[in-house]
Amino acid sequence: MFTYVNTNVGRFLLVALAYFITAKLGLMVPYKESIVTLIWLPSGIAVGAIMRWGKISLPAIFIAAGLVEYSVGLPVYTSIGIACGNTLAPFICAYLLQKFQFNHALIKQQDIGLMLGAAIIGMLISATGGTFILYLSDLLPETQLPRVWFVWLVGDTVGVLLALPLVLNVQKKSLQISARQIYQLTAWLVLFVISELIISALVPSLNKQFMLSIFLILPALVWASMNFGIVGGSLVVIVLSVIGVLIASNGYGSFYSISATDGIFSLWMFMVTLVVIMLLISVLQSERNLAETALRHNGKQLRAVIDGALDGIVTIDKTGALVEFNPAAERIFGYKKAEVMGKSLAEVMIPPNLRNAHDKKHREFVLTGKKNIFDRRLELTAMHSDGSEFPVELTITSLNEGGTSLITGFIRDISAQKKAQQEIENFAYYDTLTRLPNRRLLIDRFQRAAVACKRTKTHCALIFADLDHFKLLNDTKGHDSGDRLLIEVANRIQDTIRAGDTVARLSGDEFVIIIENLDSLPNIAYSQASEVAQKLLMELNKSYQLELFEFNTTASLGLTLFNDDKLSFEDHLRHADTAMYQAKAAGRNTFRFYDELTQGNVERGFTLESALHSALKNEEFYLHFQSIVNEQQEVVAAEALLRWSHSTLGLVSPAEFIPIAEKSNQIIKIGHWVLVQACHQLKAWESSPKLSKIILSVNISAKQFLYIHFVHDLRDLIIKTGINPDLLKLELTETAVIDNIDDVIEKMKVLRGLGVRIALDDFGMGQSSLIYLKKLPLTQIKIDRSFVNDMLTDSNDAAIVQMILAIGQTIHCHIVAEGVEQLDQFELLKKFGCHYFQGFYFSKPVSSFHFEKLVESQ
Repeated sequence: MFTYVNTNVGRFLLVALAYFITAKLGLMVPYKESIVTLIWLPSGIAVGAIMRWGKISLPAIFIAAGLVEYSVGLPVYTSIGIACGNTLAPFICAYLLQKFQFNHALIKQQDIGLMLGAAIIGMLISATGGTFILYLSDLLPETQLPRVWFVWLVGDTVGVLLALPLVLNVQKKSLQISARQIYQLTAWLVLFVISELIISALVPSLNKQFMLSIFLILPALVWASMNFGIVGGSLVVIVLSVIGVLIASNGYGSFYSISATDGIFSLWMFMVTLVVIMLLISVLQSERNLAETALRHNGKQLRAVIDGALDGIVTIDKTGALVEFNPAAERIFGYKKAEVMGKSLAEVMIPPNLRNAHDKKHREFVLTGKKNIFDRRLELTAMHSDGSEFPVELTITSLNEGGTSLITGFIRDISAQKKAQQEIENFAYYDTLTRLPNRRLLIDRFQRAAVACKRTKTHCALIFADLDHFKLLNDTKGHDSGDRLLIEVANRIQDTIRAGDTVARLSGDEFVIIIENLDSLPNIAYSQASEVAQKLLMELNKSYQLELFEFNTTASLGLTLFNDDKLSFEDHLRHADTAMYQAKAAGRNTFRFYDELTQGNVERGFTLESALHSALKNEEFYLHFQSIVNEQQEVVAAEALLRWSHSTLGLVSPAEFIPIAEKSNQIIKIGHWVLVQACHQLKAWESSPKLSKIILSVNISAKQFLYIHFVHDLRDLIIKTGINPDLLKLELTETAVIDNIDDVIEKMKVLRGLGVRIALDDFGMGQSSLIYLKKLPLTQIKIDRSFVNDMLTDSNDAAIVQMILAIGQTIHCHIVAEGVEQLDQFELLKKFGCHYFQGFYFSKPVSSFHFEKLVESQ
């Protein structure tokens, strides 16, 4: 009933009533020769209530204790004093038990000693305080103080030992017993009463009576403790103790004696013995229950771990037969546990070709105990129930259980890991489209080849292959068609070279082939590499059937030989790449070997391109001006020519750096800088009567002219500088104009609208159509210097010059002859009707200072 009291009021009433009732019952059966009760159960109830419900129980204990003492005729102040001691004593006892972590389930033997010690210490307070108050109240003679104090102490202590385990452990479940158990318990109690009466009548010795009583009651106590636990044992002990007290108080039983001291001592010994035995049995039972629970729990946990493990767990005995096969093993191998238990492990999960080795190692372990492969991870091949093989990771351990040697294997299916590892390796080392080695694996193959050829004193060839016009296929038929072509090219290269050689895809349509084991003599090695290159070109030149259409392409190959590891892979690749571009420059569909001169030019180009990036910032560019004269050799115009002076490279020729600037798109910024300088120069010449009439020509590259903001930027520049746009002439090459005719015509019209003059430079070198010339808003045409140079000796060149002059007259354009270096050329051109001239015969390109002096001196 203690378990189901939830409110503070209910707890208060329950504690007070339990204390009062048990106290009154105890006072009803005092020992004949004694003045105090021998069992004070309220002490145990009070300690238990404080430990279960806390300080809320203290007022109830105090009030109940006071009422009990007052009800037996004690004065009020005496009753209050005894009540104080009877309240403080259980509080101290409960405090000590809680402080030292007393376990009310009595799962350890030390809990019994702790309960006994705390009970004695706590009850010293109630016994001492109670006897002292009785003495002060003249209710207890001084001669009886020690005896009463001792009886009080022992009675309270026994009460704690009897009642405390019951109060702390009583629950509704513990009180649910069957009718059969009630009958058995009643029979034991009746038997005890009858036996006590018989023993006291037949056995004269008090000690023998005590021993017989204990011997008689022990089976009942063991039975009750084993069946009902602490609660049942406590109830039986309390009932037996009460019965013993009742019998003895009425002058019967083995505990009654003429000597009160002997009787009390025997009765106490009986009760304490019962309590200790009950508690020891309870502790042993608790330990046994805990051990069984732990064993069952551990067994369940172990089974749960085995059944829930993701790895397969299999165990075999010394004969090799399976004795454990968990669910994970069922999933891995495809068997049911019932199908394989007792069967040989080798037959169930080991491939036939490995069974002999397994049997040999197993017999060796059984006979010698050697654990060569135990307690470490192994990667092996296992077999599914359908006979298919797959990779597993295995860890083996052994156990000797009751003389039986067992071997347990922990098995993990690593098929997915192996597949993922292979995919990662393929991704890391192979091209995803063609399945050829990629750059990383190619470098490794190159390093091996370099070491091998150095050791064997042979040559190897590195071939750089690039498909011609591959971009055309991608642009017209799409990337899917391009991918199919690359796959076919990869297959053809693999079929052409030897099995020991390497072909890899670098990127796009670039392939690299390493040919090993060429001759030790360089000339023979060159010949062998040439034969391979010829075979590759022949195979790659064949038609490709790409789904619904046929495609034809060629390849350009660059080759370089090596016979040691002095140069890196990147060095040789760069050399082969250089040779490949030589092959493209030679008309494609051919191969070239690398040579030092070509590489020097390439490296020079890289150096210039890098230096160009900082040339504007470092103010390394400047302009020279070359005169354009009339028939009287008067300077009427000039051409602005760009010059570059580098701090370490020195003077760099425009013929060398202009193509590089165009290729790297730096020509747009450089060309804009030239226009800015030209406009500022025109503005500076405005103050001079002669220089203010000079028309200044500026060369404009095709990329610069087609730049989307070119016209807008030039308009802003003219406005910003405030120059006369009629004095600015833009020179475009014939090729640049014809390649982008529609866009060029539109821009030229806009520029002419601004007042800017337009000249066509190097006329005669391209494929100009007279129809296009008629459409172009040109103000001037310049005859290319190549015709002027040879017109004195080549009648064809002279005829071409005359034709260009005639075209100029037809479309109303001024004609300027470039490259005039001799008087005879000048005279012949005048005879042909040319009015404007440019060349070294009149003036070389000079600085602005010298050009200004030249004009002013006219």
